[in-house]
Amino acid sequence: MKKLSSNNENYYQVVAGSTHFSTMQEAAIRELITHFHLETWRKGSIPFDEFTTLRKFYVILKGRVKVYQVNENTGKEYIIEILHKGSLFDIICLLDGQQHFVLTEALDDVEALVAPMHIAREWLRQHPDFNQTLLPYLGRKMRFLEENSTDLALLSTWARTLKLFTKHLDRNANNHKLKLINNLSHTDLANIIGSARNVLNRHLQKLKKEDIIDIERSQIYIKNAEALIQKQRRDS
Repeated sequence: MKKLSSNNENYYQVVAGSTHFSTMQEAAIRELITHFHLETWRKGSIPFDEFTTLRKFYVILKGRVKVYQVNENTGKEYIIEILHKGSLFDIICLLDGQQHFVLTEALDDVEALVAPMHIAREWLRQHPDFNQTLLPYLGRKMRFLEENSTDLALLSTWARTLKLFTKHLDRNANNHKLKLINNLSHTDLANIIGSARNVLNRHLQKLKKEDIIDIERSQIYIKNAEALIQKQRRDS
């Protein structure tokens, strides 16, 4: 982890441009960023743990971080979510002040603005306009977790694979890559849907045989987005 010197004007541009802080007044944002500093992590490192998130609040600026759990007895891993640009962490610690026992790993080189957790709690009390954007963010997170738990209980691994790809389909891109989960290992993709790599690979080969996807150097390309969407609707 590398800590960089403060550059308040750059921080102001980043924070003011974020949807999470867009309703706050300029003076409040400028006061807020005096508490920020920038931290960076290399790909493969551990950005934060249950101890640092008790003391620090993070706003991801660049890169992706996987948040996951591992069964100590079986070694089975489940990826809870992937933090990315604009993500706030750790909301749970912010709200209840308790340790949050999850594991993290930087999937890319990562940059984040960091503030003391007690300062973040002061924002909640002193700036109701911040709550106006935080509460919808919390709502989206709750819906995301509810949907994931429901899918794990009710959908087959095949249906979960199709849903994963359609959810992250970049329909505006010409290269047919997937958003957010692009270039993840097949093991990580399997851990997102709560399955094993060999099971996921069978699903990938089926989609490849049907000419819906192509796989090149572990990168998955969507060749027929419409067929993928129709199959997901039919099989889910």
